This record gives sequence, C-alpha cells and structure tokens, in this order.
Amino acid sequence: MQINKIGLLLLVTVMLLGTTSSFAQKKKSTKKKTTSSTVAQSEAGGDSTVTGNAAVTEPAVDPNATPAIDPNAAPATDPNAAGTTSGAVLAPGAATASTLDSSNLKTEVQKLPWVQEITGKRVAMGYEPIREADVFWWKNVWRVIDLREKINLHFKWPKAPFIQVLLDAVQGGKCQVYSGMDDDFSAPIDPKEALNVAGGGVDSIYVTDPGTGIQTLQVITKEVNWNNVNKLRLKEVWFFNKQTSTMEVRIMGICPLYDNYDPTTGDFRGEVPVFWVYFPSLRQTLVNSTAYNPFPNGIRLNWDQVYALRLFGSYIYKVDNVQDFRIKDYKSGIDILYESEAKKQELFNFEHDLWEY
Repeated sequence: MQINKIGLLLLVTVMLLGTTSSFAQKKKSTKKKTTSSTVAQSEAGGDSTVTGNAAVTEPAVDPNATPAIDPNAAPATDPNAAGTTSGAVLAPGAATASTLDSSNLKTEVQKLPWVQEITGKRVAMGYEPIREADVFWWKNVWRVIDLREKINLHFKWPKAPFIQVLLDAVQGGKCQVYSGMDDDFSAPIDPKEALNVAGGGVDSIYVTDPGTGIQTLQVITKEVNWNNVNKLRLKEVWFFNKQTSTMEVRIMGICPLYDNYDPTTGDFRGEVPVFWVYFPSLRQTLVNSTAYNPFPNGIRLNWDQVYALRLFGSYIYKVDNVQDFRIKDYKSGIDILYESEAKKQELFNFEHDLWEY
C-alpha cells in the first residue's frame, strides 16, 4: 500500500512539472513573435511604438516625395535667420538691452555703507539764554577770514564750497540779508538787490549787425564769478558772563568780500562787501550743510560746528572805539597785522586778569 502511494505522488509531481515547462515555452514563443514583428517593421521604414499590449505604427516617409503644404498653417521661424521677428531668439546683449526697463532704475544710490538718517534733518540748537544782568562787560569785534590761507582751505572744498551754501540760502530766502555797508543789521534788503552788488543782474547793450550796420538793443544777463570771493568778514560780540564766570563769543553776522577786477584791463580794483547775513537766521541752513573736516578723524562736520568750534584762522580788522576807526585807518603796512595781534592779546589778557593765582 505504501509503495502505491509513493508511486501516485511521483506521478502527480511529473505531471505538474510538465505543465509548467509547456507554459514557459509558450511565453517565450510569444515574445519572439513580438520582437520579430518590430524588427520587420523598422526595416520596412516605419516606426512602431508598443504601449501596453497594443502596438501603434507610424507610416513610413518617402524621401523622394514632395511634402504637402497646409495653407492654414503658420510659417515656421528660423532662429538663426537674418531679420529676426518678435518670436526669434535674440543675442544675449540685445536681449538685455531690449528687456531693460529704464523706469525701474534707481536715480539715487546709497553712497555710504550706512543709511544717512541724520544728515539733512538736523535742527539747530538754540543758544543758551543769557540774562542782561549777568553781562558786565562786552565788546564788538570784526574779523576777516582769508580763504587762501592753508588753515581755511576747507572753506573752498570743491564738493561743497561755503560761498555756494551762503548763496543758496540767500537766493532761497532762508536768511535775513542786509546791505554790505549795514553791519548794524538795521534795514533788510531784497536778495536780488544784494547779489547785484557783485556785478550780476540784467543789463541792456547795443549790438551792431555786421551786415547792415544797424544797432539793436539786446538784454543780457551778467554772470558773476563767485570764485573771486577770497575773504569773509565776521562780526562778533565778546562778553563776560559772571553767572558762569566765562568769556564767551557769539557770531552775529557774516559778509563775503568780492574781488572786483576791471573787465577790460583785468586790473584789481578792490574788495567789495556784497551783503551782510544775520548769522542766527543762517544757522538752520548751516547745520544741514556738509563741511570738510580739516582734521583727519574721519568725521564729517556741518558749517555750524565749524564756526562754533572756531575751526578757522582770522585776524581782527576793527574793534569798538570812540572814533569808529578801523586798524588800517591809523596803521599801515605790516603794523596792521601787529596791531591786530595786539587786540587779540587784549581780549585774552582781560579774561586772564580777572583771576588771582
């Protein structure tokens, strides 16, 4: 009985093996047929693409046949052909130039690594109030700042010369202007009238026509070369404040001196005081104007700080006196400079002698 069971199991196993081998052979034959059909189609000139269990075959193209033209089709554009159209591919340089929008360009750029949040927005600090009872001595002093001296070269800084700052304030009506002879600040004048003293303004001249010889009247505008301003006058008030026991000074006015030259011969005629500006009314403009720092510490100053710190060289040309004389009225030559230094020393000695040592 056991031998019959073993024989039956062997028979079933052989039958299963035979069925498996026959199924594998059928599968291989199917793959060979599909491959052979694909090769035959490619040799005949057609392309066949098999997707899943279905094959899609494209028709073969005859190289000698004339292609049909569709009248409704849009013409193709060659990107390398001359005379490119809007759909053509441009050269890199041309594409950049054509696609650049000038309206989006920045007109102002940041000139420093930091944002200038304070420059141009300062407010001039008011002077410390002084009681009249605390002032027991004071004197008016007039000085001259020679812009040609080395210590005063920052007044002619090419990027922002002081005379240009002063002219902008006068023309813009930002300060009180007085006549060049009115250092008492008694009667303000029109800024245009003040600027005409240097030779500017409007004039009319007769011009002769070289062809007809007829003279016609033409209106011209006279230009003023403000580079001829080489000196500035200052009016100061020196006083002793007994409340603080200090000698103090306040600048009251400033006046540019214009070097007047003969227009025909070029000879020097003299210095013309153009106008006086009341200094306290000018401080708001000065505090928002950039000045060059003569000391190499890398900090930009404004013009109000330059005058407050007295970063300039000057000499005295007049001090209060009973005859209202200037120094040049009773001294001459180099004695004028000696007298100027003597007046400066008097101011120093007056404060020095108030103390005991």
